[in-house]
Amino acid sequence: MTADLIAFLRARLDEDEVVALAASPGPWRPDEEGDEVVAVDGITVAEGFALSGRQLRATVDHIARHDPARTLAEVEAKRKAVHFYEQAVHSLGASAPGAPPHDLMTGAANTARAILQALATTYADHPDYRDAWRP
Repeated sequence: MTADLIAFLRARLDEDEVVALAASPGPWRPDEEGDEVVAVDGITVAEGFALSGRQLRATVDHIARHDPARTLAEVEAKRKAVHFYEQAVHSLGASAPGAPPHDLMTGAANTARAILQALATTYADHPDYRDAWRP
């Protein structure tokens, strides 16, 4: 189950990275009027004209806040979390003098797996997501 979860997470992170790299470069920012999102190269990437007032500004701010640069940083952070999980499980599985009792190792591995499961809930709407992965 965990190997499938790791493969699922890696595939989604790869997809997120591809999309972020193909988008207009970040950082993005609201324009002076607060009704458009503009990329670092000056290209308008989103217009909020269909919205009004606070909702318009909040939506523009939200889009700008989640620009490709942030997405790439989140992809990297999540990849590190997956890597740290694999390292922890490997370390916990190694039998060494003075190693903690088995139930402590199991508890630590379960906690680390729960972190991966929590990360995967971001993609719960993906057709390959499994309900068994819910933390």
